[in-house]
Amino acid sequence: MPTLIARLAWGGGTLVTLLVPLIFFIVGYQSEAARLESALQVGVYSNIKQPDSTAGAAWGTFHTPQAVLAALDWLPDKISIRITGENQQLLAEKNQEPPPPHLTRTSTLELNADDSAQLTLSRSLRPLLLYSLLMFIPGLILGIITFVTLRDLPMRVFRRTLQEITIRKVTEEKLAKSLSIFSATLESTADGIFVTDVYGREVVANKRFRDMWHLHQSDSLYANNNETLAELSNKLRDPTAFAATIKDLNKHIDVNQGSTLELRDGRHFEWNSQPQFVNGRVVGRVTSFRDISDRKQAEALLAIENEVLEMVVCGQPLKAALGVLADHVEVLSGEMFCTILFRKDSEGAELACVSGRSLPSNVVERLIHHEQVVLGKVFAAITQLENVPKHGLSDEYSGVIENIGSQPIWSDYCKLMASHGVHACFAVAVRSSDRSLLGLIVAHYRTPSKQQPHDRELMWVAAHLVHIAMERRQAEERLQDLAHYDSLTRLPNRALFHDRLQQALTRLERSKGLVALMFIDLDRFKTINDTLGHDLGDQLLCDTAARLLACVRDVDTVARLGGDEFTIILEQINKAEDAAGVASKIIEMFAAPFHLDHQETFVTPSIGITIFPSDSDNSSHLIKYADTAMYRAKEDGGNGYRFFTSEMNTLASDRLEMENGLRRALARGEFEVYYQPKLNLADGRIIGAEALLRWRHPQRGLVSPGEFIPILEETGLIEQVGSWVLHAVCQQIRHWQTTTALPPLVIAVNLSGRQLQRSNLATAIADILEETGVEPRFLELEVTESILMHDPQCAVDVLMQIRNKGILHIDVDDFGTGYSSLSYLKQFPIDCLKLDKSFVDGLPHDEDDIAISQAVIAMAHSLRLTVIAEGVEREEQLAFLRDNGCDIIQGYIISPPVPAQTFAQLVLERAQQHSTTLP
Repeated sequence: MPTLIARLAWGGGTLVTLLVPLIFFIVGYQSEAARLESALQVGVYSNIKQPDSTAGAAWGTFHTPQAVLAALDWLPDKISIRITGENQQLLAEKNQEPPPPHLTRTSTLELNADDSAQLTLSRSLRPLLLYSLLMFIPGLILGIITFVTLRDLPMRVFRRTLQEITIRKVTEEKLAKSLSIFSATLESTADGIFVTDVYGREVVANKRFRDMWHLHQSDSLYANNNETLAELSNKLRDPTAFAATIKDLNKHIDVNQGSTLELRDGRHFEWNSQPQFVNGRVVGRVTSFRDISDRKQAEALLAIENEVLEMVVCGQPLKAALGVLADHVEVLSGEMFCTILFRKDSEGAELACVSGRSLPSNVVERLIHHEQVVLGKVFAAITQLENVPKHGLSDEYSGVIENIGSQPIWSDYCKLMASHGVHACFAVAVRSSDRSLLGLIVAHYRTPSKQQPHDRELMWVAAHLVHIAMERRQAEERLQDLAHYDSLTRLPNRALFHDRLQQALTRLERSKGLVALMFIDLDRFKTINDTLGHDLGDQLLCDTAARLLACVRDVDTVARLGGDEFTIILEQINKAEDAAGVASKIIEMFAAPFHLDHQETFVTPSIGITIFPSDSDNSSHLIKYADTAMYRAKEDGGNGYRFFTSEMNTLASDRLEMENGLRRALARGEFEVYYQPKLNLADGRIIGAEALLRWRHPQRGLVSPGEFIPILEETGLIEQVGSWVLHAVCQQIRHWQTTTALPPLVIAVNLSGRQLQRSNLATAIADILEETGVEPRFLELEVTESILMHDPQCAVDVLMQIRNKGILHIDVDDFGTGYSSLSYLKQFPIDCLKLDKSFVDGLPHDEDDIAISQAVIAMAHSLRLTVIAEGVEREEQLAFLRDNGCDIIQGYIISPPVPAQTFAQLVLERAQQHSTTLP
């Protein structure tokens, strides 16, 4: 339709555009033609006097060409006048004939009686055509106006019509969808919906509503009576308020929310009702009903659960808590007698029985009297049948045992109950999380036919609650055990150890004697644990606990504090030697191998001993002192014992103070770098130095590296400090290169084992070099032989990464002390071996030192490695090393380690001396 309208508008506009110039042309053409016709008539019919001598001649009888031209003289010049004879001879002419196209009119003239002529008037049509073409412009304007008018007006009407049709269609679709949603919502909701008019008559109700109230289906709309309302009222215990609200809305317009209706069959419905408004006027009421019977029962069960669990949590006897549960179960059922049979402990050696108050007292007494015999048979039989499928279990509620009266295993129990007029009908098994049998709940009735439909669900829920209560009590017992005993060795743990130590000290205050506290740590346990695995490591700890228990008395306490640390509290000893005897016995016991998975493993103990009250009367101090003594025994090689002394405490305090100081030393700028020169024996020049870390303590001054370097290693601070040393050395190298006239020097920095274990060590070194602007060839790295051999393959990988960063000088320090494998030595990307000072000290007199030194020098040269001898202090040592081909020496004979400024001055002096001795 829009296309047709557009085409019609286009045709109308085009037609108007063409008609305007066409009409103009036609009108102009007709006007010119009429003018020519009129002029032609003037020329033909004008009366012109004939010049004749004859008297009496009339006017206007004949024409002459000149007279005709004179009569038409009033015509404009654009009109051509031609008078031709019979033979087309031109008799007279005014204005030249216009070019075509032109408009022509002709007529006959009577010249005389015998001759005639033809009068021709012509006018050019070109001006008219030009004006017609110019009229295309207003014609186009009128055409456009016509096009727009013909297009927009119908289209506007058409669009409005379409819009109305679309709106109506959308409205109908929305209405249909809304009705569909309303219908689906009405039927899919879990609530029963009941809609009434202002007089309480049913308008609509969903299927859920009729199912809830057990009503017949109504086919009539707006029934004339209140049949549905009457049926609802008959099913309620108290229908007054409900019926009044629903029946007459005009009197009860108040909104009703959350009210509860109780039905005669015991169910409970939540009732919500609101007025229905149309244009502000009340036209009906929408009422919803929700079955909350399960919720009511769940709330009752939840209250029971809270009460029972609160009793269990508060430490009341489990039997009392289960008795309360049985009482509530009987109240909720109304017809049932409940008995709960359960195991008193997790081992199940002893059984117990509780029942609700409704069960006659003589029945309870008889049951309690026979419970161990009767119940034991039931439990034993059910336990044997645990894995038998379909042993009378209900499909609806797992664990419900139906018809127990007909089962042989229940015969004794049923006879006992039946003798008192109570029939056992069904039972529910109470099982733990691992499906072991914890107990049974038995349902009894005076009349079995009066069993309520919900009793089985009620018993199943009660069984679940019994399961929770019993497992919680068992969990509390296990937690109590775990809180005081080690889960692996079953020895007292740290908490119980502290408690028993305090008790032992308290008892000793009231009697004479001594108490010895022993701290025991296993030597090489980490190596065994890492090598054999944690499972065998745990087995070793268990065997250790057994051997320690075999070495002490029953009154003594063996505890495990964690890991491989054990403690022993020796009570009622007379002298310290008694503790030494026990320690010797332990060491002797550990001399025998441990058999772990068909492997023999030897483990030795390190034992620290402290005595109360001679060492201290404080338990915390005793533990600390025993630990200190144990570490002294371990430092002395292990497999022994040490008694605590005051000197140990002093050393321990000094070490702790030093450790704390080291943790702050870097931030306080207390570390310094000293440089010990390296001398090239070939030309006598100082070619570099070894950078050595020094700690200037605020109170103690310079601290020996042997005192604080091991502490840095143990605490892990060596990584941070090592990075600082690298950075400081590179900055110093750059400073010497840019501000002094020192020759090129190669400065060596020691790498620790922890640094070598870092996967990003090579990257970190490269970053420091780039940051300080030092070329890699001026930095030398030293790694001790023992560190390399700790994990040779890893060391090879890390050193290759460092080599790839451009580091040309990598040395093996303390060579000869680490038992290097020559197969690995050739794989290391190293340039130099440093002969350890222990081999230089005996030169040139000690034959062993001579042999080792010569062998190291020869081997290094055969591997194209440079040899540096460190610790050179005497001239005879220097002469021996020079004679045997040593390349570089380092030691006090040249200079001790000195600050950077002193080292620079020493290098300049040495260079000056060397230059003056040259020929």
